[in-house]
Amino acid sequence: MNFLNSKNLLGLFSVLILIFSGGSVPFIFLRKAYLFFVFFLFLVLVFKDGITSKELRLLIQLSIGTLVFLGVNYVFAVTEQSFQKLLANLVIFLSGALGAVFFARKENQYKFTEYLYMGLKLIMLHSLLSAVAYPFLKSSLFLASNWHYECSTFYYLFYYLPEKYSTSLLGISIIRNQGVFWEPGILQVFLNILIFLEAFVFKRSKTVLVFTVIAIFTTLSTTGLVILFVFALLYFKDVLKRNILLFPLAIIGLIFMYIITTDNVTDKVFGEGTTSYQVRLFDLVQPLGIVMQHPLTGVGLDDQQYIELRNSISYAMSLDELNFTNIEKGSTNSIMFFLAATGIPATILILIMLYKQTFIVHKRKLFFLLLILSLMTEPLLLKPIFIIFAMSGGIVLLNKFK
Repeated sequence: MNFLNSKNLLGLFSVLILIFSGGSVPFIFLRKAYLFFVFFLFLVLVFKDGITSKELRLLIQLSIGTLVFLGVNYVFAVTEQSFQKLLANLVIFLSGALGAVFFARKENQYKFTEYLYMGLKLIMLHSLLSAVAYPFLKSSLFLASNWHYECSTFYYLFYYLPEKYSTSLLGISIIRNQGVFWEPGILQVFLNILIFLEAFVFKRSKTVLVFTVIAIFTTLSTTGLVILFVFALLYFKDVLKRNILLFPLAIIGLIFMYIITTDNVTDKVFGEGTTSYQVRLFDLVQPLGIVMQHPLTGVGLDDQQYIELRNSISYAMSLDELNFTNIEKGSTNSIMFFLAATGIPATILILIMLYKQTFIVHKRKLFFLLLILSLMTEPLLLKPIFIIFAMSGGIVLLNKFK
């Protein structure tokens, strides 16, 4: 694909904007302006060359479905919901609907994956540069912050949290790589999507595979390493069918990955990183108590109200030595949060929509597993980049019930 073409550059830019909406530091700092920019960007893309009656029908149906869903959730919430949060969610879902309609066009339907592939390679290269540059830049960093997030940055090009993510790997002191995102766990999600695209879809460059694997290791994310190890098993299985002579190399690579992964998992479950593990275990278990009392419409999508609700005595719980009776942050498990916030029917529907997404259809079940594992360990579901996947699946469902 010729990316010097103006249309391709605009398409690549739009997908890069979506990737950044998945938890980048610029998105955290400029959330309101960013959300409206995404909305108006795809509004312009959809209407600038004209819109067909079929596209308009799909857009209206998706918009009505969104309004009904958010309206019911707002009205039946158990606590008073923020109208501002409702508006933000409306903008996110409508942006996803516009993006899904735009990339469903015949001339665009295969381009989204190309743009995503190219955009993620840029994210990977930036993350590696960030990791390599840290030792040389750490004395030149300054603090960047807003009311709920702060980090060290080098002129807003690289972002680090040295106080939180300084750690050791095989006895070597390093800082966990977060790339352009607010934490390493978010970066690994997008890097593993790149691994999936390169290993199972495009199969164009072993160099991209190697550098992306290195980048995932620099995140030291337990979920990222586990997903990478599963991908490595499947990838080497396919490779060895074509060339058995690569068996020794495959074994060495898998053993190395296994050692690093098990060491990381052990540290998270039993070692110094146990807090992260128990927080995620808490975020997996506690919402079940909430959804048992509010199974149909949930408790409301306002995350601040959700935090206050989960701190109530009805849902208090503790795990081992950690007491979770006063949680100040939202859930790390975006699927379980969505389940508690919206109820069982809405959660089943959005999972079906994610499975039916039309952008990455090769090895659909494996990609869906990647999405589920990622969304169950990071607060990503209600981000434009993942809502556009769901909305593309929504178009499939609407076409079936036309």
